[in-house]
Amino acid sequence: MNSQAVPPIAEEDLVRYIDNELPAERRREVEAYLKENPEAAAWVEADRQIAVSLRTAYSRVKAEPPSLVEPSRGRWLPRTGIAASIAAALLVGVFAGWSLKPEAGQPGQQPFLTDALTAHRTFTVEVAHPVEVAASDQRHLATWLGNRLNHPFRIPDLRVAGLTLMGGRLLPSGIDPAAQLMYDDEDGKRVTVYLRRGVDGEPKFQFVKSGTEQAFFWSDTAFTYAVTGDMPRPELLNLAHLIQTQFDPSQQSN
Repeated sequence: MNSQAVPPIAEEDLVRYIDNELPAERRREVEAYLKENPEAAAWVEADRQIAVSLRTAYSRVKAEPPSLVEPSRGRWLPRTGIAASIAAALLVGVFAGWSLKPEAGQPGQQPFLTDALTAHRTFTVEVAHPVEVAASDQRHLATWLGNRLNHPFRIPDLRVAGLTLMGGRLLPSGIDPAAQLMYDDEDGKRVTVYLRRGVDGEPKFQFVKSGTEQAFFWSDTAFTYAVTGDMPRPELLNLAHLIQTQFDPSQQSN
């Protein structure tokens, strides 16, 4: 094989390689590339292990819309609705799966991203007041934010991913307000979900990194969302899948 004739290996090739979607010849080219690029090989292997582990853990769970439950500081609770959310996010693949290829973006080109990253940077360092309404009043939080955003939604339950809701807040954002939900893990690392009405981008997941912040963002017919956190990129993308599925449970049956 003439290596000079091989098209450059792009991130899309790696994603399709993980999904076993590549033609045989291109798959061989990607495998040759991975042998020569340990960093890319490690990224692929880490993402594959995450997907395999979660599929194995929840392969026998029937997908159904997640239920709104009272918050708990417990981790990895075996609730059918919680497990179904991540099972659907990983196994469906029509709208919320790997068919949505991650792309790089620049915050300067997206006012939405600037607001989302700024909010994450501002409130994740807060000790006394990281949120406006705490998770102990989750039902009120969901109702309040839904009313202010003029669109009801369920607050995503991310305990299956080791994240517990801390609470949320309302934020100014142009004409319409925005909402921020904050979660943390057992080590105290914080993840935020930022959303506002309007479609500021494409439905496919796109990746952005600015300084120490990194996020995946996407849109549906009503909102644009961003999930921001300090974690490996494949884990952050899987988390975005889970969040998207819970915000739009209809995607579980696609």
